[in-house]
Amino acid sequence: MLSMLFLLSAAASAQDMVYSETTDDYPFTVSLGLEFNGRVVGTCTGSLITPEIILTAAHCGSDYPMDVVTQFGRAFFGSSIYAATTVGFADGWFHPDYVPLDNGSSTSSTLGRNDIGILVLDEPVDFVDPIWIATDPIDDIARGATVTSIGFGVDERGNSGVKRASDLIVDRLDSTFLYSDSSTNEGGSNVCSGDSGGPQVYWDGEQYIQWAVHSWADQDCMYQSGSTRVDTTSEWILDQVEIVHGSRDRCEVWGRYGD
Repeated sequence: MLSMLFLLSAAASAQDMVYSETTDDYPFTVSLGLEFNGRVVGTCTGSLITPEIILTAAHCGSDYPMDVVTQFGRAFFGSSIYAATTVGFADGWFHPDYVPLDNGSSTSSTLGRNDIGILVLDEPVDFVDPIWIATDPIDDIARGATVTSIGFGVDERGNSGVKRASDLIVDRLDSTFLYSDSSTNEGGSNVCSGDSGGPQVYWDGEQYIQWAVHSWADQDCMYQSGSTRVDTTSEWILDQVEIVHGSRDRCEVWGRYGD
């Protein structure tokens, strides 16, 4: 199976968010890409977790110098990258213990780990509420739960640059990933290339909570996907929140006290 897996970046030649539905919801979900000479190109997906921080996958940008990301990279807020509010980046970091997926021999293959990255916007966003990320362990409630995966990219009909979402079942989990099999999802839906870094969220009855970040799927996006758990990487994420905002208290960062 490892030889069939790939990271969900734009470089992968496959479809994106297969058998899903377009949506205007989940405004905290953004397309990540480039804007130059009047053209826009979407490459990955991310989620707004504070007014200045986008959470995404490490493999979406760890191969590029950060000055390239900040010079050309953009976050596209909206249901389509072609009619979006665009915000640039000021800085970013990728998990220091990030291990890329490796489709090598059976002895060296790995699904990777800590596929988490942070991008800092060059100005705060006040027109979208951030998504709350899971920091408490989800092991006791995740298996068999329904989560919603959101992303931008090319679907099975050839459309691209449009936000799409689909409900998936968490079939199993380990300390690194939430796994979802297409066979257990309605219509065989699953995530695929271009959904990299996008949020996998859970509705707890009151609000959406981000449980994971999209990391990989099988080559044809027809069998299985894996998304990096946020709860097991949350300490590092909150470390970066504190660097940017001077506090780990997200209610303080969001300006919610007294509201």
